[in-house]
Amino acid sequence: MASTNLPPIMMDHLYSMDDGLKAGGPLLPLEEACENPVVGDEPLPETVPVIDPTSVSRCCIEKCLFPAFSLFFQYLCSISKGWSEWVDRKLPDPSTCTILRWAQVLDAIFLSKLWDIHVEAKMLRHVVRRWSTATHTFICSWGEFTPTLEDVANITRLLICGDRSPFDIALTPAEIDTLVVLRKGTHTSPSTSLCFNNWIQYFGDANRRGPWLLAAFISLWLGRFVLCDFSQDCLHERVFPLALAIACGDSISLASMFLGHLYRLLDQC
Repeated sequence: MASTNLPPIMMDHLYSMDDGLKAGGPLLPLEEACENPVVGDEPLPETVPVIDPTSVSRCCIEKCLFPAFSLFFQYLCSISKGWSEWVDRKLPDPSTCTILRWAQVLDAIFLSKLWDIHVEAKMLRHVVRRWSTATHTFICSWGEFTPTLEDVANITRLLICGDRSPFDIALTPAEIDTLVVLRKGTHTSPSTSLCFNNWIQYFGDANRRGPWLLAAFISLWLGRFVLCDFSQDCLHERVFPLALAIACGDSISLASMFLGHLYRLLDQC
């Protein structure tokens, strides 16, 4: 649910005014919207498939299929308090670095402590409205574009190919005990036990000891920077089995999971 206490940069009240949207005629049926162009001397196929306009929210708004409404970018883009310090305490440990290097996430975790993202609300407004749920691309007057696995790997340093399936993680008895600790979360109320800041304050305490600390550290990184839900400020339990596998040094294709998760979130806009 949208909050009314967001910073101005995070709020979007201007989409229907700034974007010049106005009512248009009815959408053409998809079968009538095909073209038969010829470029130079090279003929193209008889019919060129086109993108269903009802899969693009901008087209739907312009054709009055649903009204324009305010967009709220609620995700906390600044670095969670204490995360950089937790990273600085964990990475100097040789055993931790060895495990994270085996899992090929060391660089990505190191970079995450520097991610302080500025939200360009106006740009995001226009880009999101051009997302097609049919093609998973942004539709522009000059063509289409979309984030790719190569983009994800270059920006985040996440792994494209791993040696363990994220959908078939069998846990040992010791890992099951760790999973119980992670699901319990911090010693606060159940509604806040998985909140990012509480998690960092509790599990990131320099004086805390336990066999589950590395898994808790990786869980925060996964839930905050890789598989985050933009409407929530807390971890989701789906990251715990992944964190346990990474804590054993297993490499997982996190880049493809990140990209698929991004596509799913855009489909929901």
